[in-house]
Amino acid sequence: MALILFDSLSVDLIDALLASGWTADRQVNADQWLVPLAEEGYRPHPLAEAILASLGGVSVDPVNQVGPNFTNGDPYNFDPFAAGSGQRDLAVEIEGALGGSYFPIGEWLSYSSVFVESKGRVVAAGMGWIWELGSTFEESLELAVCANRPLICLHSAPGLEPWPRP
Repeated sequence: MALILFDSLSVDLIDALLASGWTADRQVNADQWLVPLAEEGYRPHPLAEAILASLGGVSVDPVNQVGPNFTNGDPYNFDPFAAGSGQRDLAVEIEGALGGSYFPIGEWLSYSSVFVESKGRVVAAGMGWIWELGSTFEESLELAVCANRPLICLHSAPGLEPWPRP
């Protein structure tokens, strides 16, 4: 059973992935990220490993620059070191606010760190906010690359108004 359902993605998203250099049979050794990040206290899980084996090192430019309630000008960079190295406290904050076990997979909007939960939920965090990218990895790809639905703020730091506003 595949952990990532690439055949469920939109044509626009598949085109963007292919333009980034990704291929359906791409496989890299995810241990180059999993092992050092585990040494920092992250708990790798099979979904994070599958995502990084397929997309680690890839940068996907957005198809749509404007979403329903946000501007989407940044690529989705699958660089788990940029997202998580030295930032275990951010993952602990996410886990405390939302529950679950989160592993860094990359960066997105305004260099926010993107984390995947062991059961599939994907969030981005930065600047005091935590945003829902999707309840599945596939949903997160569609939002981050195609800006096909509103961005939802799940949590904001004390004294910080949610952004974008509901």
